[in-house]
Amino acid sequence: MLLYIHVLFSALWLGTAATLPFWGNRANRADHLHTVLGIIDTVFVLKCVFIMGGLITTITTGLLLANQYQFYLLQPWLNPSWLFWAEVITLVIFINSWLIFYFLVVGRKGKRSLMRRVPAIGYSNIALIGLVYFLMVTKPEASQTLKLVGISCAIILLLNLVNLVVKLKKWHRIKQMSAAEFAEYYFSLLNAEKMTDLLKLFRDDAVFNDPFATSEIKGILNIEQFFQKLGDQFDEIKICPEQVDGDSDRVEILWCAIGKTQNGQIMPALRGSNIMQRSQGLICQVDIDFDLNDLPNVQRVSLS
Repeated sequence: MLLYIHVLFSALWLGTAATLPFWGNRANRADHLHTVLGIIDTVFVLKCVFIMGGLITTITTGLLLANQYQFYLLQPWLNPSWLFWAEVITLVIFINSWLIFYFLVVGRKGKRSLMRRVPAIGYSNIALIGLVYFLMVTKPEASQTLKLVGISCAIILLLNLVNLVVKLKKWHRIKQMSAAEFAEYYFSLLNAEKMTDLLKLFRDDAVFNDPFATSEIKGILNIEQFFQKLGDQFDEIKICPEQVDGDSDRVEILWCAIGKTQNGQIMPALRGSNIMQRSQGLICQVDIDFDLNDLPNVQRVSLS
């Protein structure tokens, strides 16, 4: 019975863990905000119910099975080399899983920048899980075990380093953009509805002022909701910058917008301005201004 529970919950949490980073990666690439927010909630539920519950049950029953088969629990270094390293790697997987859980919890509360780290940790966990199972199935000699573990962990660390370098280079490129380059990039993402990539340009504590909103919008969660509710009122909209001034820390934009509401009403050319304040390459405040009387019949967005 103990072995049955161990295998059942192993399959449960391993199957969920194997798909988690792909869900997280999809959330980072989704084009529409409805999809993004839905994925975030789905991933969190899967993480809470299946992965953490299954992981704790699997480790508990595994320890009981090890004791039943007379392996050393309190002195793991006395076990065969392959089992000792499997236990060490399992401990790393356990810590990584709690780290992912923490990032998801604080991400749902507004720390989206931390939530975006989940896929990389999840991919590492998948590789480590595969290594644990390989050790347990093949049971290599002691002389080969350390070499196998060392090479595998070195590859995982190297891939994480490459991923980190790529992200840092992208952040540095955005940080160094001129006012005109940043404005072009910002509106290209907005017009293409690549909302996740657009929201990555904001700090978690950013402030957003828009005449469409009934009050000042504070924090990335509220900014997400604002874009979601605003998008519900337009079938299509395109905003083009006509004049850009400023520098890398302050971007001043005069723009023109055209579009069509969900009820089919054409919006004539609407002109307005954006003033973006940036800190370390990320937007910390946006102040938008235009004449509400120039809008078609749409409802202002309230987040209360």
